Amino acid sequence: MVLMTIIVIVVALLACTMITARLGFFKFAGTILGSMFKKPSTLMYPVVPREWQERTRGAVSIVGEDCIGCGICAKACPTNAIEVDKNEGSWTIQRMQCIQCSACVDSCPKKCLNMENLYTIPDVVKVVDTFEIPAKPAKKADTKAAPSGDGDLQCDKETCVFCGLCAKACPVDALTVDRKEKVWEVDKDTCVKCGACIDKCPKKSLSFGGGAEEPAAEEPAAEDGPLSCDLEACVFCGLCAKNCPADALTVDRKEKVWEVDEDACVKCGVCIDKCPKKCLGFGGAAEEAKEEPAEPAKKSIASVEEDKCIGCNACANACPSEAIEDVVDNKWVLKEDECVGCAACVDVCPTDAISMKEV
Repeated sequence: MVLMTIIVIVVALLACTMITARLGFFKFAGTILGSMFKKPSTLMYPVVPREWQERTRGAVSIVGEDCIGCGICAKACPTNAIEVDKNEGSWTIQRMQCIQCSACVDSCPKKCLNMENLYTIPDVVKVVDTFEIPAKPAKKADTKAAPSGDGDLQCDKETCVFCGLCAKACPVDALTVDRKEKVWEVDKDTCVKCGACIDKCPKKSLSFGGGAEEPAAEEPAAEDGPLSCDLEACVFCGLCAKNCPADALTVDRKEKVWEVDEDACVKCGVCIDKCPKKCLGFGGAAEEAKEEPAEPAKKSIASVEEDKCIGCNACANACPSEAIEDVVDNKWVLKEDECVGCAACVDVCPTDAISMKEV
């Protein structure tokens, strides 16, 4: 009796297995027949190349003939993937180290870098590409008024405050500025005419070919009186002090201290431009400007869209209070208590992934 029961159970299990197998076969056959009349979900890569979106960030390319070897792209690269050797006439990029943030492309003064939409071909070794920068023929100085980029770099010393921002911005150290001695000099053989110094000059005293005098004449007389700060609106982020070329500012966030050395201040206005809260001004101008809506009561902190973040760490490097930790494994961490709401991270984010939110 027991043996018969076991046999019946085994037969039933076999029957169920066969039925299930047949049903599975029919389902599989239905999938095959259905796929025969549909467009395939995959591509016959690499026989059929993939069509990339227009804004896809793949690999950085360079037009060597237009490159002047200034090295601004290398300084802007957050991962140090680019190396420029002007003496050797070479431009090198480590493809596996590049994160396609486009910082180099955006900062190039000659627009000779482009972001292609094709990725670097995978390899078992780290791909390093080196491009030759052709030597530029020496040009004779033109006696006529020359457009931007032509002629030698010149400075209108009547408007220059000798702040030294041009020398700091020069990628090839071609400028020498001594504020005490009122000296401004350029090494014409070293200068690559990238224009970085002209962009950084707060007084617009620099130009190629002697065209700096007109813009300088438009300077408003708003720099009368000492530099002042609206302490009620100030978040003591320290960006003004970090950007001051004369080290005339002292900011202590913990002690809520903001001080200016009036003897050292050259009134270049860089601190005013860099202040995220617009609480600085000359001769008390900051207090008048802040009589609009009173926002100091509300605190704003940085917020990130993780889908847009590429982990370049530009935000962490720019944060004056070190409230943002380095991005590791695509994890963006903010110390909310340390964030001063200055929005410096928002300004430097290459993908617009960061915004400010009120808390």
